[in-house]
Amino acid sequence: MKNYLKKLFVPLLASAPVSSVATKFFHQGTPIFMIHRLIVDGQSSSGVSPEHLRHCLNYLVKNGYTFVSLDEVIRSVNSNTPLPEKSVCFTMDDGFIEQGNTAIPIFIEFNCPLTFFVIVGFLDNELWPWDTKISFIINNTRKTHLSMLFDDEQVSITLNKNDSHRSAREIIRNTIKEMDASLIPDFISLLADTAGIQVPESAPDEYLALNWDMVREYESKGIRFAPHSMTHRILSKLDKKSAENEITTSWSRLKTELSNPIKVFCYPTGRVLDFGPREIQILKNEGFLGAVTTIHGYVNTSNLSPDQAFCLPRFELPDNMMDFMQYCSWIEHAKIRS
Repeated sequence: MKNYLKKLFVPLLASAPVSSVATKFFHQGTPIFMIHRLIVDGQSSSGVSPEHLRHCLNYLVKNGYTFVSLDEVIRSVNSNTPLPEKSVCFTMDDGFIEQGNTAIPIFIEFNCPLTFFVIVGFLDNELWPWDTKISFIINNTRKTHLSMLFDDEQVSITLNKNDSHRSAREIIRNTIKEMDASLIPDFISLLADTAGIQVPESAPDEYLALNWDMVREYESKGIRFAPHSMTHRILSKLDKKSAENEITTSWSRLKTELSNPIKVFCYPTGRVLDFGPREIQILKNEGFLGAVTTIHGYVNTSNLSPDQAFCLPRFELPDNMMDFMQYCSWIEHAKIRS
């Protein structure tokens, strides 16, 4: 019933006549959308389908929205000047090969600016991200129940259907996010042993990273690249020197490999607990223009805090059109304020 009502009312509320009145009372701000995995044939990863992404961009074009780049958003924040009405910004995180092969051509097709935050150690073939290893283990185990004791914490998970696999990945990722970064390899090793899975040193085909030649080709076509750390470890769980190295080394590698990277950082996992004044100060000291989070919200150039450019909110791109239309209109902004 709820979904039926949403399909009935969201298009009406997001329509031009209603929006023109409602935005006078609920200024919507600018949403920054983030994209992670793309759904492609032969892969078990969940994410956004290419068809849905194309549908979203087509909706924005047909309904008079303005695509803005992330650097435009940051300039607007730093100068306290408004962006064009009905502005929308897009970003993508991590650096998987299907993100480049599948999503980037769609953004180019619609002439839509995109900032792509890459895990530099992943592109350097030095690692594959810890959260991706979790997905690999859960997706490939034949066991229907996992129970393990780690650092005095009992983790028990049932795996008997797709929903429970999704829930298991979330539970384990949240468990890891709260632990000291130095404990993550041992935890993943124990999880793999418990699940009866051998985790390969290099990423399997389903989890391959872009290579630098591909990144340079996409950059030549107008895609902007920026650092998402070296290893995707949560900065607040690292000592200051290690956190600083994640930031500075990832930027240095991008400058070496690319012609025009953008000096904006993407905090790994990006929750409010994953970064703080220490990380913001490091970014400022290194001359970064800003940073993005995974905290939900809109960019609004009124009533800005001094560090607003270093904690920009973003929305995960919804996997259905009703939610997408809601985020792009005044509706979600009104919900947040209520």
